Amino acid sequence: MAIIIEEEKNKTNIMGIAGWAAFIAIIIFAVYFVFFAPAESVIVVPPANLTSITPISEITLYPQDVANNKLFQSLQQYVSSSSVQGSAAVGRANPLIQP
Repeated sequence: MAIIIEEEKNKTNIMGIAGWAAFIAIIIFAVYFVFFAPAESVIVVPPANLTSITPISEITLYPQDVANNKLFQSLQQYVSSSSVQGSAAVGRANPLIQP
């Protein structure tokens, strides 16, 4: 009877561990850049003719003054939603009913 003595094999696969480490590192970098990295700001220089809009942004509007204005109240609506009928009507009364 022969006695076979073999050397124990190393059960850790260095390439497998390195592959998993690289995979985890890529995932960590991706998560950082997607969720935690500061966003780069873009500086947009407006054209020269748009620099004069500053006074417009300082205007204060009062909706009650517009609604109570006689000129605004004299406006009339010439088209009503109930006047559109027939083939010009958009949509159906009940869209769930089969035609």
